[in-house]
Amino acid sequence: MKKRAFVLMFTLMLAFVMLAGCGQGGSGSGDVATETETVTVGMCPKLTSGSYMIEAGKGADEACAELGYTLDFNGPVDADVSAQVDIISQWVQKGYTAITVSANDPDALSPGMEAAKEAGVFTSTWDADVQSQARDFFVQTFTSEALAKTIVECMIEDVGTDEGNFLIITSTLTAPNQNEWIEVIRKYTAAEHPKFVIADVLPGDEDVVKSRDTTMNYLRSHPDTKGVISLTCLSTPACVEAVEQLGLEGKVFVGGSADIPSLVREQLKKGTVMKQGYACSPYDMGYAGMYLIKTQIEGNVEKAKQDGYIEAGRLGKLEILDKEKGIVLLGDPLVFNKGNIDNYNW
Repeated sequence: MKKRAFVLMFTLMLAFVMLAGCGQGGSGSGDVATETETVTVGMCPKLTSGSYMIEAGKGADEACAELGYTLDFNGPVDADVSAQVDIISQWVQKGYTAITVSANDPDALSPGMEAAKEAGVFTSTWDADVQSQARDFFVQTFTSEALAKTIVECMIEDVGTDEGNFLIITSTLTAPNQNEWIEVIRKYTAAEHPKFVIADVLPGDEDVVKSRDTTMNYLRSHPDTKGVISLTCLSTPACVEAVEQLGLEGKVFVGGSADIPSLVREQLKKGTVMKQGYACSPYDMGYAGMYLIKTQIEGNVEKAKQDGYIEAGRLGKLEILDKEKGIVLLGDPLVFNKGNIDNYNW
């Protein structure tokens, strides 16, 4: 009830903002870009204290330098949904050209993003989506099916069996991208490895200490656990530390996100708890997001959907996986191990 009341209050507030802006050219995406000489993009990460999100901002900086855009990279210090809502509201009031978000909660952020779109602001998402009607494009790192297969098959290879109980550590229980991944992982294991059991899903809240302690407490009370799958790069090294502190090297293995390779470099080289991890390039994701905004500003959204791809600077043509929902694919998962981890330096 509190959440619905909060979202309703925010939506009403933005309605007033929209009415105030009507004298500047009306509503609907496209007005702002034709009326302002400077393109200002608000980029809101899930949090600003994580190196993965910061790396995405650096990639956006590169693209903005190429495109001549001004970037405001700002978000909550921690994974705080209400803070993201407030930031979106501020950017709408300031008349930013475009807003792009990595959502902590798709439902809580959708009303604000939809209202921003109606107010003439170009809206898009990256890494974690909102409801599709609230934006034109979403940069998806890889397909959920490809990710599920990579995660499960790597874990089976590391553990040496496809039978047993496994724990998933996610960021928050409302994170839309990770909830989708979990659902697809369950479907994949049910179809391909029915004795590979996802016994529990627990949040680490993008916090190293909480992720470590949550993993330790779980493993103490569930000694039959074969492995831990971390869906966020901040939680992965914390899960490894938990296994090490409990003296379970060689008995429990950790796999999952290695999106910041420097965080797990030494653990992968050691190989006693973690042998493999998946990643995408957050830098390229942020870069791609700015070229999606370029497509919006130039009025080429429908053309891009008809063509089936986005022109994304040095990344070339990025496939539009779902034309109706505007889902743009960045690429396939990259698997790190001790043999290739030194080739990646972000």
